[in-house]
Amino acid sequence: MLSRRPLLIAAFTLLTGSCTVQPVMAAQREPVILVHGWHGTPADFDQMKTALEQAGYPTYAIALPGDENVANAQAIANLVEQARQEHGGAKVSLVGHSMGGLSARYYLKFLGGADKTLSYVSMGTGQLGYWPACLLQPTQGGQMCPTSAFIKKLNSGDPTPDPVRYTLLTSSLDETRNDVIAGTWCRAEFPNVQHADEPKTPVFINAVLSALDGHCPSN
Repeated sequence: MLSRRPLLIAAFTLLTGSCTVQPVMAAQREPVILVHGWHGTPADFDQMKTALEQAGYPTYAIALPGDENVANAQAIANLVEQARQEHGGAKVSLVGHSMGGLSARYYLKFLGGADKTLSYVSMGTGQLGYWPACLLQPTQGGQMCPTSAFIKKLNSGDPTPDPVRYTLLTSSLDETRNDVIAGTWCRAEFPNVQHADEPKTPVFINAVLSALDGHCPSN
């Protein structure tokens, strides 16, 4: 009597294309763009980038062209389009440190970014400006001055256009920690973290992960 085993294997192969069943992969999360601050570099986010990637977020750390926010916002727009093309047109999330948070907000408000973005998270960003920046030229960081045309334009009308979810993270050592803008989903402050260390400090990294996952971080 002939064995039915070869017939069963052949039928299985026709149905599956292979005798080996591939495991189902978990759905990938949205791409995340990390935006450094004034005089910063992408390396500021090395630890955070690793943590985000381990959590399933395709992560891009942008090298901004300089310290002028409008040009930086355009660079963010370009990288967003690249990330979306590489990930099936998915929306992105933006994480900005210090001045990078202002450049990211300009992209959301004036360059069409709100329709392409799920979440915005800032760390130590002077959302209403930063007075020491008034000593700088506008193209060298002076746009952060609270009385600058840039800050006035950014905070006019609706500063947080829908449908983006906005989270503001700050340290107790940040001079701008009390800055408030309308439409914020979550605000959280963490004690005694130096401003420059925020992108690489575990408490901020964990807070960013929580915010991207839809949970307001605990203070």
